[in-house]
Amino acid sequence: MNAKQVLAGMGAIVFCVSVAGGGSGDEHSAASLRVGWAQTEITPPRPVSIVGFHGKRISTGVRDPLKATVLALESVRPDGQSVAQAILVSCDLLWIRQDTQHAVAEAIGDRLADFDLDNLVLNATHTHQGPATESGVYEPWDVSSEERARGVMTGEEYRAFFAERVAQAAVQAWQQRRTGGTSWALDQAVVGFNRRFVYSDGTAKMLGPVNAPEFDCIEGVEDHGLGLLFFWNEERQLTGIVVNVASPAQSEQGGNLISADFWHDVRDEIASRYGADVFVFAQCGAAGDIYPQGMFRHRAELAMAQRKGITWRREIGRRIADGVDRVFSVAESSIDMTPDFQHRVVRADIPETDPARPPFYTCDPVKPVVLHAIRLGEVAVITSPFELFTDYGIRIQARSKAVLTLVVQLARHHSGYLPTARAVAGGGYSADKFVVGPEGAAVFVEECVAAINALWP
Repeated sequence: MNAKQVLAGMGAIVFCVSVAGGGSGDEHSAASLRVGWAQTEITPPRPVSIVGFHGKRISTGVRDPLKATVLALESVRPDGQSVAQAILVSCDLLWIRQDTQHAVAEAIGDRLADFDLDNLVLNATHTHQGPATESGVYEPWDVSSEERARGVMTGEEYRAFFAERVAQAAVQAWQQRRTGGTSWALDQAVVGFNRRFVYSDGTAKMLGPVNAPEFDCIEGVEDHGLGLLFFWNEERQLTGIVVNVASPAQSEQGGNLISADFWHDVRDEIASRYGADVFVFAQCGAAGDIYPQGMFRHRAELAMAQRKGITWRREIGRRIADGVDRVFSVAESSIDMTPDFQHRVVRADIPETDPARPPFYTCDPVKPVVLHAIRLGEVAVITSPFELFTDYGIRIQARSKAVLTLVVQLARHHSGYLPTARAVAGGGYSADKFVVGPEGAAVFVEECVAAINALWP
């Protein structure tokens, strides 16, 4: 399938499930794994409109570079037949808009004749210090004619730059895939904290005051699981790590500097401990109601980081890298060179709560919602286009047949927040404007669970 066929098919099919490469379970288990990595810098070469908070900010510099990391996977039978394939791209961006996904597919075009572009999926880390990828999403973020005259990149200009960079990296990763193995591990890293607070009158606020007499409780749950997928070459040397945490990359508090947020610190820590040639693939788990700072004791958290001589961002980076350290020997001792690798692309019809109810910003169409379900040995990966409240991520993990399930939000397209009924009752930002609400969320969870469990006969 080429790029034009993928684009033409988007939105035309619902409840359609495709298995990449086809084949039976025996074919999957007998196949060897091929792995390819690449990374490219996606830092804008000129000033841009930084998206992530309500007001417009034009970048004045770069605190640390933005990266796109590519992981190419293929399962191949002994006769050379491809059984399953995927190209996954983790991007230091606020979100992945549908037009951005399409732009990368178009840029790859016919350069990968042996790859089905429907198996391409981009996900975002949700940094609030990255560039706009299009205009008209939220008018105050748009670049004015005066700013364009001064050399500020429009969203469309940045998207074209981004798409070509990512396409080149995707082609490189796919062409350089080699026989490899994988292993998984689970640890804990306290990174994300629930950011919705309930008050004595029953209302709720995102990041509202907690030192007020009317503060009652924190509304929702947190998930401190650190899900890890390790990849190894034929000599059983580490080549890269998929790192999944339920937190957006949002520890930066505004300003006009481009930044990858705490993922830059994670990459630095992993490089210092395991080598600069080890790739780090970042995934944001179900974290629509999560923030990488607690509130009721954050002054103490900050003070502890200062006493260590580091920033809060670096503290997060160390927590994640320390988790990797704790389980590394376990992962190294359980490498699977022929894991059962399967990949399904599902287009699901998720009901909208009220299509006439406008979201805070324009969302991509939710008909259909595109999900990617991947099995890699005992591990499942399931993608979500929503900023998915953590409760739903936990429901999916709890009902999955996989031993470990990695939920990845902000993937493939963007459909806004997906709040819980509890959040909608409390109101406040993230639960007052949405396209799909709790009723649709119940359908979404069922679709995710069904997509995962279909990979485990």
